[in-house]
Amino acid sequence: MTTIRSLIALFAAVALVGCATVPKPQELLDLEVMREAKNYEEAKEKQPDLTQESDDAHKKSVGAWEEEELELAKHWAILGTIKLRTALTLINQEAARQRLEAARKELAQVTDEHQDLTAKIKETDEQLSLVSQLGAARKAAKDKDAALSEAQKLSEAQKAVGEAELAMKMADTVDAANYAKSEYAAAQSLVVRAKAALEAKSATDAAATAQLAKSKAEAAYHVARPKYLAAKKDAERKSRNQALQKDAAAIGGVTVKMKAVGQTQQLILPVVDLYRRANATPRPNKLTTLNEIGNLLKKYPEYPVIVNGYTSYRVRRSQRFAVSQARAQQVASHFVSMGVAFKRMAVAGHGSENMIGRRYSRINDRVEVVILFQ
Repeated sequence: MTTIRSLIALFAAVALVGCATVPKPQELLDLEVMREAKNYEEAKEKQPDLTQESDDAHKKSVGAWEEEELELAKHWAILGTIKLRTALTLINQEAARQRLEAARKELAQVTDEHQDLTAKIKETDEQLSLVSQLGAARKAAKDKDAALSEAQKLSEAQKAVGEAELAMKMADTVDAANYAKSEYAAAQSLVVRAKAALEAKSATDAAATAQLAKSKAEAAYHVARPKYLAAKKDAERKSRNQALQKDAAAIGGVTVKMKAVGQTQQLILPVVDLYRRANATPRPNKLTTLNEIGNLLKKYPEYPVIVNGYTSYRVRRSQRFAVSQARAQQVASHFVSMGVAFKRMAVAGHGSENMIGRRYSRINDRVEVVILFQ
C-alpha cells in the first residue's frame, strides 16, 4: 500500500510540473515595474502615442509569455520598455524645462529688484554726499565771508550763482540732462536752492550752494560730452547712410539691392547686360550708368567699395574667371579715372557664379558695385 501511495504522489508531482506556468522573463517584469511609476498616468496624458505603443508591446509580451515563447516575450518587453522610458524621459525633460523657465523668470525679477534697490541706494548715497559737501561749502563760505560786509557778501553770492547758471548752460550744450542725469539733476536742484537763498538775502548759504552747483554742472558736462558726441556721430552716420541709399536709388537703369552680412550693410548696384559675349569693355550705352555710379562714389568718399565681375554661359568655361576679373578691373579703373581713390576698392571676378538670369542670358554679363556701410 505504501508503495502504491508513493507512486501516486510521484505521478501527481510530475503532472503539476508539466502544467506549471513558465516564470516571466526579467525584461517583462522590469516593464511592469516601470508601468507602476508615479508619472505613468501623466505619460499617458502627455505622450499618448508612445505610451499606447508601450501598452501594445506589453500585451504582446504577456501573450508570448503565456504561449511560452520567451524570446518573443523578451523582444516585446524590451520594445515596450524603450517606448515607455522615452515617454517618461520626455515629460521629465518638459518638467525640467518649465522649472528652468520659472527659475529664469524669478532670477530676472530678483535682478530687476536688485537693480532698483542699487539705484535707490546710489541715489541716497549721492544725496548724503551732497549734504556733506554742502555743509563743508557753507563752512568754507562762512570763513571767507567773515571779513566782508553784507553788501559784498551778497555781491559775491550773486556772482557765484551766475557762474553756476553758466556751467548749467554749458552742460545743456551736450544734453547732460539725458547723458548725465544724476549729476545734472543734482546741479539743477542746487541752482534752485542757491537762487532761493539769494532772494532771502542769505548770502553765505547762496554762495556755498552755488559753488557746489557749479561743480556738479561741470561734472555733468564732462560725463555727458563723450556720450553726446558719440550719439551725434551715430545720428550723422545714419543720416548719411539714408542719403546714400536715396541717391543710389535715383540712378537710372539700376535696381538697388540691400543685403546684411553680420553688422555690415551691403548696398548693391548691379549694372546688367554690360558686355557683349567675352568682351571686357562695357557697351557704350552703359557708360552713363557707370558715370552716375562713379559720381555717387565721389560724393560719399568714406565708404569702402567692392567691384564684382560676372559672366554668362556665353563665355567659354575656361575663360570665365579671367573675363570676369578683367571686367571688374576695367570698371574699377574707369572709376579711378573719374577721381575715385583706388585704395577704397576691392576688385574680384566670380565667373558665372551667382547668376541672376538663365545661363545664357546677357543680364548675367554684368558688374556689381557693392558699397559697404554700418
